[in-house]
Amino acid sequence: MAQYSESVIESIKSRLTMSEVVSPYVRLTRRGDRYWGLCPFHQDKNPSFTVMDTGTSNGGFYKCFACGKGGGLFQFIQEIEHVSFPEAVEILAKQAGVELKEESEEEKKLQSKKNATSDMYNRLCSYLHQYLLKSPTAQNAREYIARRGITAETCETFQIGYAPAQGEFLHNLLSKQNYSDDLLLESGLFQKGDLSKGFFRDRIMFPIRTWQGNCVAFSGRDMSGFSEAPKYKNSPETMLYSKRNVLFGFYESLPALKEKKQLIICEGNFDVISLHQAGLNYSCATCGTALTPEHIKMIKRYCDKIYLLFDSDSAGQEATRKAIILCQQNDLPCFVMKLEGAKDASEMLEKQGPQALLDSCVNSTPGFSYLVTSALKLYDIRQPKGKTSVLKEVKPYLDATASSIERQEYIRNLSERLRVSEDQLLSDYQRQGTDEPLQQEKAPAAVTVKYNPLKVSTQLNAMLILLRNRSRFEKFRNEIKPGDLTDDAARKLYTVLEDASRQELRTDDMVLQMIDEPELRDLAAAAFTSKMYERMDVHKTLEDAVYQLKLAELEKRRSAVQRMLSGGEMDMMDEQEFTYLLQTKSSLDKEILELKGEMELKEQK
Repeated sequence: MAQYSESVIESIKSRLTMSEVVSPYVRLTRRGDRYWGLCPFHQDKNPSFTVMDTGTSNGGFYKCFACGKGGGLFQFIQEIEHVSFPEAVEILAKQAGVELKEESEEEKKLQSKKNATSDMYNRLCSYLHQYLLKSPTAQNAREYIARRGITAETCETFQIGYAPAQGEFLHNLLSKQNYSDDLLLESGLFQKGDLSKGFFRDRIMFPIRTWQGNCVAFSGRDMSGFSEAPKYKNSPETMLYSKRNVLFGFYESLPALKEKKQLIICEGNFDVISLHQAGLNYSCATCGTALTPEHIKMIKRYCDKIYLLFDSDSAGQEATRKAIILCQQNDLPCFVMKLEGAKDASEMLEKQGPQALLDSCVNSTPGFSYLVTSALKLYDIRQPKGKTSVLKEVKPYLDATASSIERQEYIRNLSERLRVSEDQLLSDYQRQGTDEPLQQEKAPAAVTVKYNPLKVSTQLNAMLILLRNRSRFEKFRNEIKPGDLTDDAARKLYTVLEDASRQELRTDDMVLQMIDEPELRDLAAAAFTSKMYERMDVHKTLEDAVYQLKLAELEKRRSAVQRMLSGGEMDMMDEQEFTYLLQTKSSLDKEILELKGEMELKEQK
């Protein structure tokens, strides 16, 4: 049977959301940050089936609160289509437009390298943020951020950091955490071939994060003041980072996007941050590139329309024009915003405050109207050639319009502005569009669930928590062995965690497929989405599990000693053996008492 790499799995997940996969089978209604519908796995009369697009490392999960079924993209297709995991991968790969090939040894090595690089970027993001907040060296950066009107709360939300001026700083920091020089040279964090020169030096650091929240790159604002230093530098593209697929601020905007269903696209990091502080917390920016089809596809998962707020210079106007046409090609309504009295959002926030910025962003112009108005400023429509030139300017937008009815309306509008007949315009323009057929829903199937998430043991709860937080498993496995676990389901999950650790699996979907028992797999999948597990104190639950297992082992040993002291074996013991058993029992009694005391003390805290 085909074995597909984690890179293939991740690629599919980056292109599809849970709601996209589920919606052909279930009629979904959005409520808050979730979708709800009738469960397709049992005869559901009231909507008990929920879908989340984000909020987990998987990027999305489904869960039925009636029958207990739950999981990720691949498990849903497995259940609904009654296919194996590789077959589910093939179905979703076709839907996502991902080319499938089996995993080679080279691909395994590459994925391992990607995992290590991803860990490094996330750690560095946190470290540089703390460095900005606490280091005396970052005082100048802190003062600059304050002058720009950026609050401490916003700094925390965007994890803004600071990279000091010393060229060897990053290498010293990362090599101490056991990252190899070979990995560092490929990370995009250093000048080519020179680990003594960090790519970012004396710069305010803005983490660039994927829609799942992983830091994959940085944008750095120069603080040195040297004229030859570029004011802003973005990370080069790496094995993790492609600027075509990432928008700065998109992850931070997700909660508001789901509610507002609209997005503002601007140009700079400070512009995004300024808009968020003004209350327009559904704003993001491209990372040194024009808006791309990949960006639009990601945006359309959450938004019904977007607003463009690019700079008013010629480059900004050209970027606006291209973005309007791209949006129209993808049937995404687009509007253009214009600030009055400032060159960008950042300047307006700094000089006039958040309310002035908010007020200025109220008015917007539909994309087509913006193109026509801009063209009318360029050409003299009192002349025939001027009218022809205006038509040429807006023709790409009309080409991008799939609906003939919508296109006809635009032509009517344009004919009025140019003062020519519709027939004259239509004679230069012909185009048709197509509509895609709707997919049919499938019939539900009945299921039963063996495990009740509310009644699982402490041991099983600990294993479920470790599935959600697999980075903690290395520490836990040093304290507890599988033979110590008395809960059968907990032992099975421990074995899965061992195997996942050996194979360096990071993807939740891949880990779930290692659980053979369907009911236990459902429970594990539910743990990824359950609010109960989000609220649970991870450290305390794991610590309680360790205590209980230690206590159970001590009590088991004491019971064995007690049986020997009270059984028929006493007559066969000499005095030395009898004394040893008494001492052993006394020692075990003391250990049990101390352990219980520790547990009670922690409970009181």
